[in-house]
Amino acid sequence: MPHGEIDRSKLPIRRPAFAGTTNRTLEGSVPDWNQAMQVSPPVGAPNVLLVLIDDAGFGNPSTFGGAIDTPNYTRMADEGLRYNRFHVTAVCSPTRAAMLTGRNQHRVGFGLVAEFSGPFPGYNATIPRDCATLPRILQENGYMTSAIGKWHMTPDNQQGSSGPFNRWPSGLGFDYYWGFLGGEAGQYDPVITENEKVQGVPEGKDGKPYYFPDDMAEKAIDWLHRVRAERPEAPWLMYFATGCSHAPHHVPREWSDKYEGRFDRGWDVEREETLARQKELGVVPQDTELPTNDAFPKWDSLSETEKRLYARQMETYAGYSENADWNVGRVLDAIEEVGELDNTLVIWIWGDNGASMEGTLSGTFNEMTTLNGIPLTTEQQLGLLFKHGGLEAWGGDLVAPHYAAAWAWASNCPFDWGKQVASHLGGTRDPLVVRYPSAIDDPGAVRSHFTHVIDIAPTVLEIAGIPAPTHVDGIEQEPHHGFTFADSLSNANAPERHTQQYFEAVGNRAMYKDGWWLAMRLPRIPWLLDPEALRDFGAGWDPDDDPVELYYLPDDFSQAHDLAEKHPEKVAELRELFWEEAERNQVLPILGGLSSFYGIVPPIPKVSRFTYRGRQENIAAGMIPRIYNHSYTISADLVVPEGGVEGVIVAAFDHLGGFALYIQDGKLKHHYSMLGVLEYTQAAETPLPSGDVSIEMIFAADEPKPATGGEVTLLVNGDPVASGRMEHTVPARFSGYAGMDIGCDNGLVVDRSYADKAPFRFTGEIKQVTFDIAPHLSDEDRQALHEHAAQSLAAHAASA
Repeated sequence: MPHGEIDRSKLPIRRPAFAGTTNRTLEGSVPDWNQAMQVSPPVGAPNVLLVLIDDAGFGNPSTFGGAIDTPNYTRMADEGLRYNRFHVTAVCSPTRAAMLTGRNQHRVGFGLVAEFSGPFPGYNATIPRDCATLPRILQENGYMTSAIGKWHMTPDNQQGSSGPFNRWPSGLGFDYYWGFLGGEAGQYDPVITENEKVQGVPEGKDGKPYYFPDDMAEKAIDWLHRVRAERPEAPWLMYFATGCSHAPHHVPREWSDKYEGRFDRGWDVEREETLARQKELGVVPQDTELPTNDAFPKWDSLSETEKRLYARQMETYAGYSENADWNVGRVLDAIEEVGELDNTLVIWIWGDNGASMEGTLSGTFNEMTTLNGIPLTTEQQLGLLFKHGGLEAWGGDLVAPHYAAAWAWASNCPFDWGKQVASHLGGTRDPLVVRYPSAIDDPGAVRSHFTHVIDIAPTVLEIAGIPAPTHVDGIEQEPHHGFTFADSLSNANAPERHTQQYFEAVGNRAMYKDGWWLAMRLPRIPWLLDPEALRDFGAGWDPDDDPVELYYLPDDFSQAHDLAEKHPEKVAELRELFWEEAERNQVLPILGGLSSFYGIVPPIPKVSRFTYRGRQENIAAGMIPRIYNHSYTISADLVVPEGGVEGVIVAAFDHLGGFALYIQDGKLKHHYSMLGVLEYTQAAETPLPSGDVSIEMIFAADEPKPATGGEVTLLVNGDPVASGRMEHTVPARFSGYAGMDIGCDNGLVVDRSYADKAPFRFTGEIKQVTFDIAPHLSDEDRQALHEHAAQSLAAHAASA
């Protein structure tokens, strides 16, 4: 190869051969400065801003006819293109993994979410090394790369601050990362990770509460400014992934109040009006019809109390979403201020899956009640909502709310169903906007090419002039599964390359080919993930016996007319094609991500005692000892100074689900919140003695079973000092994001009685805290509990 040419097919790119000469001394030696240079990207390679909104529907943003004001999204669309046939995978982590690798989600191990790393290749939550990511490819070709916001591609048990980090953003191609690693976060109290260090829960400024979406924009802008100060000519990739609109739906009142009264007429009217606006905008055909669905109640059938509650839920969701648009707009403005917006390829996807129906029919004040399988009526939800601050608290930090499922249905207008339901467009079709002025001759136009999230990486690489590598780190690469749609930017009549695509999520399946769509929805309501709901899909289940629906999308944009009975030959053809694609892409076994429900559980862990020495803070949720559904003990060795002590010894999660051992008024206390539904406190009557003190909390379960009750005993230096009963305990998971602290209680506290002293740091010395999660258990009991724990984790993973 002539000197100066770069072979980009094998990464990392090899340093060119030395073209100078060397003598014994510098005299007569000829330098070759290429030896000291960094890899240069192709001439003209643009910056890339890749924006991904979470848990949102086709009919949400006003840019696509929705009721939520999204002026910045609309600005990008009016200066770029709207793609109205863009598809995602129907679940969070799978969409992200598919997008960043350019391969189908099961092929890269993400048939389900990162919380559950299972025993089958398509469900191990581990991107293989023969599927290098887009950021890694760009990074090796001279790009600066960053990820800001939600990650959700690191398995739960690999989120510890001591590593390993190869499944963290830095291990998958990002020079800089700031955000949260898991599938969700409280917007007021996220546990922030920066690069490979857990920073913890940030504090607000100037007397205002902390708000994650606003901070996301600030951190993104700060990174851009630093890049331009240090590398003025290097192109960059920024992956900006919001926590919005995933639950908990948190937003300050000034945003939600903008929508007061806007949704009082309900979801049925909202669907009709959204469709009318969509037709006016031209993002759906004029003959588009709305599918019906008896799973959702008619608005007119509700009581006035229900209507007021549900309207407030959507007001909050709308304000939450508009704030996300505003913050992306701040980033866009910052790019424009440095004069680089027109040289930035903006790819903005409004939803990693359809809007989420996991709030159940009533919505919930605490989304974790649903994920733990705790059924609550609308009346109970209202009672608990008022316990935690009333209707005015919806959207604030005292609740972790999720709106009613029918609002998600309306959000996905004009399609049916939503998140999880890969068989239908409500789960798989989301808005896409692309802006790149140098390639677009008809800004503001609509493109109707069938496109998919696996097409993003090939498209970016083509526009950047970078080939997909054949080898990375010496490993031969799996070719991209997606297709570039770069030529469609400049040519509305460009050929449609992506003509065939399988879909699968949580057993819901579809096969698309040449306009035909076969829908094979698991006969299950998406917000039900308890063993009863999944029992029918174990031994003896034949997926080919599931109901099918057939649609011809060129004539039926919204899947309103089922043609299965008229075309049984097409049903058979597409069903067979699905099984071929499923085998080729590691989709099998169907429901492999939920294998624990059906008795396929990992080996019993050998370790049941966990010791934390000294003070440790912000321990990730997935790394906390699993105390669920059985007896356990928490003990601590302390040094209490003369004059007494106060503060938290250990606290995990928060007041909507969590536990804490602490000293208040000099006395030992234990507080346990069963998801904010029930709360239990045990308190000693006398202060702790000074000097070396051992304390212990013993929970003696009635029996090893889900949500078991039991007796609590507190001991000081071996002597009982308090006791009490807990009738019910949390069966699966306290929180989707909050962590554990030794020596304080960061973020939202477990017991509101010490909220005014937060983080309520322990004023003595903590030598160590020890959890024993298997005291006095027989082997049979340990096996039974282990199986249930795996099932609970699978349930949480399926709806994360």
